[in-house]
Amino acid sequence: MTERTNNAPPGILSGEPAATDAANLVASRARGRSRIDLSRHIELVVLGDLVLGLATYLLAFSVRAWLPFPFTQALMPQERLFQVRHYWWAVLGLQPVLLFFLDTYHDIRRKRARELVVAAGTAIGLEVLILVAVYFFTANLTFPRSIFPLYWVLDTIAVAGWRLVVKRSASAHKRRALVVGSGPLAAQLLRELERAPEIGLEVVGIATDQALPGELVGSCEVLGSRDQVAEILDRHGIEDVILTPEESSWKDRLVDSISRLEGSRARISIVPSIYELLIGRVKHFNVRDIPLIEVAANPSDPVTAFSRRSRDLLFGSLFGLALLPLWAVVALAIKLTDRGPVVYAQVRVGRWGRRFRVFKFRTMPVGAEDETGPVLARADDPRLTRLGRFLRSYRIDESLQLLNVLRGEMSLVGPRPDRPEFVARFAAEIPGYNERHKVKPGITGLAQIRGHYHSDPAIKLKYDLAYIYNYSFVLDLVILLETVRIVVRRQGV
Repeated sequence: MTERTNNAPPGILSGEPAATDAANLVASRARGRSRIDLSRHIELVVLGDLVLGLATYLLAFSVRAWLPFPFTQALMPQERLFQVRHYWWAVLGLQPVLLFFLDTYHDIRRKRARELVVAAGTAIGLEVLILVAVYFFTANLTFPRSIFPLYWVLDTIAVAGWRLVVKRSASAHKRRALVVGSGPLAAQLLRELERAPEIGLEVVGIATDQALPGELVGSCEVLGSRDQVAEILDRHGIEDVILTPEESSWKDRLVDSISRLEGSRARISIVPSIYELLIGRVKHFNVRDIPLIEVAANPSDPVTAFSRRSRDLLFGSLFGLALLPLWAVVALAIKLTDRGPVVYAQVRVGRWGRRFRVFKFRTMPVGAEDETGPVLARADDPRLTRLGRFLRSYRIDESLQLLNVLRGEMSLVGPRPDRPEFVARFAAEIPGYNERHKVKPGITGLAQIRGHYHSDPAIKLKYDLAYIYNYSFVLDLVILLETVRIVVRRQGV
């Protein structure tokens, strides 16, 4: 596999399970494209909010000193600014938090101007109320209360204006989009996109099996068939792909049939495809009246990535220190039973397809694969040494990968990293396999506690995707605790 840059894939929006293969192929081909994406510049927006919050706070004092204010006796002395005890942590800390909870950092380009202004005003209003409470309960009687409404007005104008500037600059960049499909829903989508320039999408053309290349579907040219989506993406610099159904799917018809069964309380279940797992937790938005769901998003935003890395460093260090005595005993045992090296470094594939060396205690004789080449581990593997079989049964050999966690190559929890030889094969055989490379690999994962050590890779993939798109700290905690139980009881071997 070639190395990939650390950019997220383009937006892939879908309304049809049958388009999964195309979606995965498109995502893997276009991950390296650069483009304007507000979610990638959230830090800049937050920084702007902090600067504006501080500036308008100081400006409110200046205006109060320069201009008369209703219901006050006189101008505020300018030296009052330096006499007041300022709670900067409250002034600067509250603003981004409240703006975040009122959803003013997400999809700024797609929000209406009025919506942005109202949200900013509400967030700043809540901030002012909390500031009033802070200054009141701390008995800061020297603080001029008339500053609060002035600060609310000035900061609302500044923060809302900042978002309108960001919205306008982002909307100036039109993302090149490809619509896959030519059915009624595709036609409606094209009409709505023409009426919704704030979405920031420029439809370059259509990929469909229902018309020949060069023909027009509405006002859009057919660029090729569904099987040629990846080629079209490279040729035309596509940044967004929207998948639409050519016709009603069997699942739509099934839902319609079930809805006609009056009084039925039957519970309906399906075996999930890769598509259903991808949309376990989705980002959604609309093009006017048409709902779209993003099924190939980057599942790890900067805030989540930072919190996960912090936990990995903290707990990885603690676990590593706790296991040092065990590692020393294992190293001595390997040396006494075998003259080969204690540690075995093997190339694995990590996030975005990057290769790295994973550390393990050696459990096989030196040169075990010289004749066979890379071979998948299996139950009762004859290549294992006697000590290696014991280490493998308790997963002790993999505990050394805490070093990979501390190096930033792995996480405590995530999909297990595979060898490049197997990755190439699985990616060709299993639809959606490359989705698991959107996060760092882990020492343990959902596939390890729900499946078995030697479960089929296609089964493991479904567990991996279920984990990736339903990630939470609680889920990580459950997986770690369940891993301890399984290791102690030697289950899943």
